[in-house]
Amino acid sequence: MAPKNSQDPLRTLESLDSEPEESEYDQELGRSAGEAAKRVAAGELSEERFYELYHEQFEAEFGDDYVPPEAISHE
Repeated sequence: MAPKNSQDPLRTLESLDSEPEESEYDQELGRSAGEAAKRVAAGELSEERFYELYHEQFEAEFGDDYVPPEAISHE
């Protein structure tokens, strides 16, 4: 039995679309990239194509905080 003050997880998920948290970042870009990332995970979109689609947008949005995939070491 869940504690009385815990939020219903389904209500929390439903509220994400209608009640975005305040952020300095583009919420629409986050949603779009998130949907594309699901397609990568499902094998419907290649990782390379994902970065072709979003690389410039990520650079513009995150500036110096953005690290392109080729700069990440996969050791």
